[in-house]
Amino acid sequence: MPPLARLLAALLLSIALPAAAADAPRQIAQLPLLPLPPGTHNDILALVRVHWRPYFETADANAFDRSALRVGRLDLNGDGRAELAVMIAKPEWEAEQGQPFVLATWTARGWLAVGWGWGDEDTVFATEESARGWLTVDTGTQLLRWDGKEYRRYGKE
Repeated sequence: MPPLARLLAALLLSIALPAAAADAPRQIAQLPLLPLPPGTHNDILALVRVHWRPYFETADANAFDRSALRVGRLDLNGDGRAELAVMIAKPEWEAEQGQPFVLATWTARGWLAVGWGWGDEDTVFATEESARGWLTVDTGTQLLRWDGKEYRRYGKE
């Protein structure tokens, strides 16, 4: 094949193939989101009540109870204490980018929300990328990157 034909073929092939997501960091650990185990989990339920008060265990048309909660823990900042993710896994709450969830870190006063995102129970991963010591979270449709105070959402292409 003449050099010009090879160059043209390579160019056409590179245009035809989807580009790899260069800005998507490699996933290193899944943040498992599982049903809230039986028993008392007042610390987690307090976080849910703060952020979803109008809907948690109410008579609202979009209400949900603890059976709709999915929780997972993973140390995202390397301090030896796992952060918490709480997702609402109820069909009525699903959006184009998945189910809503909150990321929280433990403080002396309880769980403090440090980020929000959308994903599915099996698509939330910590990545090898970090900012200021906090791992970036890949939800499948978004990247959550630490800005020094909280996680900011960035859409994935």
